Amino acid sequence: MKKLGLLVLLTAFFVTPILAQKVQITFKVNMKVQTLLGKFDPAKDVVSIPGSFHNWLNEPPANTTKILTADANKEWYSKTLELDAGKEYFFKFNIGTGWDGKDESTDRKYVAPATNKTEEFWYNDQVATGVKSVVEFRANMKLPLKQGDLLKVPLPGKVFVAGDFNGWSTTLTELTDADGDSIYTATIDTIKSAIKINYKFLYGNKANGTTWEGDPNKTAVILDGTNKVERFFNDVNPNVQLKDGTVSFYVDMSVLEQLKVYNPAVDGLQVRGGFNGWSDSDKDRSVMIQDFLLPTFWFLPVGFVKYEVNSINSYKFFVAKKDTAGWTDGWERPLSTGGGNREFTYRGIGNQETPKVFYDDVYPGYVLTAPVSIRFRVDMRDAFDPTKEGTPMKAADKLYWISEQPLFTKLMGWRDTDDQTNFELTDPDGDRIYEGTLTVKTPGFNAFEYRYRFLRAADKSWGEEPSSFGKNAYRVRFIAMTGKNKFVQPYTAPLDKWTPKADKSDQVETFPTGYNPTNIQELETGIPTKFSLDQNYPNPFNPTTKIKFAIPADENVSLKVFNVLGQEVATLVNKQLKAGSYSFDWNASNLSSGVYFYRIEAGSFNQTRKMLLLK
Repeated sequence: MKKLGLLVLLTAFFVTPILAQKVQITFKVNMKVQTLLGKFDPAKDVVSIPGSFHNWLNEPPANTTKILTADANKEWYSKTLELDAGKEYFFKFNIGTGWDGKDESTDRKYVAPATNKTEEFWYNDQVATGVKSVVEFRANMKLPLKQGDLLKVPLPGKVFVAGDFNGWSTTLTELTDADGDSIYTATIDTIKSAIKINYKFLYGNKANGTTWEGDPNKTAVILDGTNKVERFFNDVNPNVQLKDGTVSFYVDMSVLEQLKVYNPAVDGLQVRGGFNGWSDSDKDRSVMIQDFLLPTFWFLPVGFVKYEVNSINSYKFFVAKKDTAGWTDGWERPLSTGGGNREFTYRGIGNQETPKVFYDDVYPGYVLTAPVSIRFRVDMRDAFDPTKEGTPMKAADKLYWISEQPLFTKLMGWRDTDDQTNFELTDPDGDRIYEGTLTVKTPGFNAFEYRYRFLRAADKSWGEEPSSFGKNAYRVRFIAMTGKNKFVQPYTAPLDKWTPKADKSDQVETFPTGYNPTNIQELETGIPTKFSLDQNYPNPFNPTTKIKFAIPADENVSLKVFNVLGQEVATLVNKQLKAGSYSFDWNASNLSSGVYFYRIEAGSFNQTRKMLLLK
């Protein structure tokens, strides 16, 4: 009897689930350098710690619960979290409680130890403890040399750096150009870290005078170790051209209105990019304007002053919802960039236009008229390989398809988090090719932006494909189509492959197979009574414009574009069309600015119109 009791006790011991050990981890971050850099104001700013341990900056829990507490000097900020020992987490420190471009540049990886612990960090790993450091000043003097004001021969002018670290002496710290590359250097090893120095470069000019950099003073925050302070003289790159200009941004919100997720009467719309600090703090440079002639069309002209010509600039559109229930993240995830930023090249002209796009690149032809299904398959063999995955997947783990498009999750009624468990893929035959069928309800659209994560059965931690803020961080797939709002059913997507790379461009589709929404589309306006060719809109344009035409009978239609010399530059349509009205969205990104002519020939009808491309 005693043996039986002992056996029962042992059995109960071994089959009772072993709960993960909880540990108290205090995260501390030093904000001194960010304060010196002017990126953090202890009097009004807060520090938060978004991470996988509490849903990043998604709610719940409330983002206010992710704020760290400042010490008396408002230098160190801390927060204690209860974590699972041995579990792997990802996090970063952030200024504020939203994604406003003030977060650390990279995610941090942390494996919780077996015992309680305090972990100290410096924001962005910029350490400054007040020790003596090495500072190398590097002045790029190509512009003064190019202008002929700084001479190398016959009597070379001398270059100096003056600042509060040397009493603003104009002769104490000389910079020299030993290798003749026009970059003058000097190294100082007496400056302590954790301070902000003020300084300027100066040189002896050809008139035997002294040329200083203009105001204000230049500054540099000194960190522990070796610091490199390198700049162009007066911050002007001699190899670039600076010009004033205006860039106009455009976005069509008709699809979001049709899907009933955007109401222009109460919801806001913004453009955000590096030119406005990725925020709406400057309303004149961020808040979009509704076109009163085309109410679903929004635009905003933004002025640029002395801005670098040919510089590449990033931006995205942002929906500021009044009611954020189910859609808290208003940043678009453009399908054309795999969720990454849109870009434009600054031209330094007064009427530059960015391409006219639909929010998220969801075209009207993608909108569903009835529920559809798509079967996904993914090769997970690399996830099981310990040489390719740090903590490899096991057969007992569960694989999930994670939508990375907030607009999609809103319409599906899912929570927009990385821990989605709405769509599980399985491997019934054990070949490590997982599969599953997703049904998309209406209102909805045909576009899928996603990655994969697996939930470990052993400790409930996640293994995931990496993502980033760069282009093609997510896959993009479509259900094949036979025309506008016409979807192939049933449909199986191309085989995906688990990847350790953030760039998934090899698994990104541009448009649905069988349907290019930027090409000709038939308008549902009935049979016209006469031939017509409308004036393109918009005009002038850059680089896309819409050309509409109508044919009252079945005809072989030719629609071509010519330059001012009469040379054909594009054939837009050359095929038999049924009687009806049509629209063609033409992209002229491969052509230069100028006047072009478009001509239609359909049976005995022909007509030519003029349009203007301005880049």
